[in-house]
Amino acid sequence: MRIVFDTNIFIAAALKGGFSEDILKMASSNIVTLVCSEEILHELYQKLVDRFEWKTKDATFFIESIKEISEVVEIKEKLLVITRDPEDNKILECAVSGKADLIVSSDQDLITLKNYQGIGIIHPKTLSWIFPEYFKSKN
Repeated sequence: MRIVFDTNIFIAAALKGGFSEDILKMASSNIVTLVCSEEILHELYQKLVDRFEWKTKDATFFIESIKEISEVVEIKEKLLVITRDPEDNKILECAVSGKADLIVSSDQDLITLKNYQGIGIIHPKTLSWIFPEYFKSKN
């Protein structure tokens, strides 16, 4: 299964750990293929450094670790599906360009879509229902 994580999933994993970190670890365990784009990684870097005041070397290390467990795809088509916050469109662009099966996000603009071009859009907690064996082993 090919999955795109919204930036908010990466940020939650970086700042809080817990369930979001478990989700990120799932991506590194070959249960799923994490699909990402340079645009998502750039937004993540900017938020970690500017909003959360991470040191550039720490943010760079985190980005590089995500690249190691991801298939970084090139965006082939710009989309304007979400107008309230156009930045969210980069998640859809990555999913379409990367032929993803699923988008995981806690962003309501994305979740209310439920799916886009056959790509499901779910809240992170829903992953524990899709992959119960993986998350049971975490308890």
